[in-house]
Amino acid sequence: MSDFTYESNNTSVELETYEWDNVWWEQAPKHGATRVLYIGDSISCAMRRKATAVSKDKLLFDGFGTSKAVDNPYFIPSVNSFANQQRERKIIIFNNGLHGWHLTEDEYAKHYKSIVDSLIKTYSDSAFALVLTTAITDKERNERVNVRNEKVKQIAKELNLPVIDLNKVSSDNISLIGGDGVHFSDKGYDVMAEFLVSEVRKLI
Repeated sequence: MSDFTYESNNTSVELETYEWDNVWWEQAPKHGATRVLYIGDSISCAMRRKATAVSKDKLLFDGFGTSKAVDNPYFIPSVNSFANQQRERKIIIFNNGLHGWHLTEDEYAKHYKSIVDSLIKTYSDSAFALVLTTAITDKERNERVNVRNEKVKQIAKELNLPVIDLNKVSSDNISLIGGDGVHFSDKGYDVMAEFLVSEVRKLI
């Protein structure tokens, strides 16, 4: 699928106007490769193939992208369904992204940590890192992004997990955000993919 959504109106109920999952298994027949499972949003979906290319196929970025909020009871079962097919991965990197606006920031943190705890328990053979959500041009909502990122950093500290700071990279390259104020230009994704690969290499 290529039509990703960013909910700007329907922000008071659990489901967005359009809900979607996007899964990607890079070079699926290739066993023994160094695989990354990138759980994220539409921005992660756009970035993952670029990240694989940046690494010259040394790192294969498989992806589970979704509009599901962290309180969605089908979030973990959906991830598990894909991860069980994927079978092997060196590291899982997790970002819920720009979804779940019906949740307060404290509720977001509670459910976010529940997902992280579940993933760490289920995939204990994989390294794990948390990815901070990218900046947006809507100043009011970006303040909520900043608060949520602070909550994520607190969770990372509590669980002794590394953090990949895509928020700083995106904030430093705000001019590369497209007309919707959320998604990036091709060059913007290139910049973030370069950073992502460099950070993942440090962790594996």
